[in-house]
Amino acid sequence: MSVTPVVILTGAGRGIGLAILQHLLALPSPPHILAVTRTITPTLKSLSITHPQTLETVSVDFSSPPSDLKSDIKTLITDVAINRWGRIDSVILNHGRLDPVAKVGDAEVEEWEETFRVNFFSNVEVVRGVIGELRRFGGRVVMVSSGAAVGAYTGWGAYGASKAALNHFNQTLALEEPDVTTVAIRPGVVDTDMQTALREVHGKVMKPEEHAKFLNLKKNGGIVKPEDVGAVLGNLGMRMEKGLSGKFLNWNDEALAAYR
Repeated sequence: MSVTPVVILTGAGRGIGLAILQHLLALPSPPHILAVTRTITPTLKSLSITHPQTLETVSVDFSSPPSDLKSDIKTLITDVAINRWGRIDSVILNHGRLDPVAKVGDAEVEEWEETFRVNFFSNVEVVRGVIGELRRFGGRVVMVSSGAAVGAYTGWGAYGASKAALNHFNQTLALEEPDVTTVAIRPGVVDTDMQTALREVHGKVMKPEEHAKFLNLKKNGGIVKPEDVGAVLGNLGMRMEKGLSGKFLNWNDEALAAYR
């Protein structure tokens, strides 16, 4: 008798996360999914109603202070995923924030701290919470990184540095946990609310040529569809080959052709 895998997906309420969720739910044999989001949107509520045996949604604010976040993560892991389904096979870490979009001299350190809590430390806390289950079942971790981890943009210092830290965390996890397969994925410029904000709000911070890049990608159809990158990320969460562990890859890298 086959066992239905269990996937924890963060940032599931919109954008790439919602695309991953919809892809997983549409599979011929969908996994059990614990969808974690700050705000449970009407779309998530509707999906929970139409997939009552497959989908559970919970609200977690990943910007919470460490002590509160630790408690929230323990609750969602033990009281929801394991108590309901008895195992955890994969974690897809998709949540994150771009703010503050400000030059180093203009942003407050407290704003950087919040970005690192959301984009980095909360991911470490989630992985720490599930590591025993992932070892037990030979599980998988998919980290949604960014090209900003390896290339700077004006005003993106906090975001880029937090994603660079995430990449190193991915490498460290691969080294320390041979029974767990982990990968960091660069999703490209995806048609999400973040890109809308970059085009319409944050252009005054970036250099003109940097802002023009994002405007032109949208205008010329070069922006990535959430459902395209979402399918790759979802498929990696379901079946990731061991040889990918520790790597940082573009979502459309040739090494990921089998996951598209």
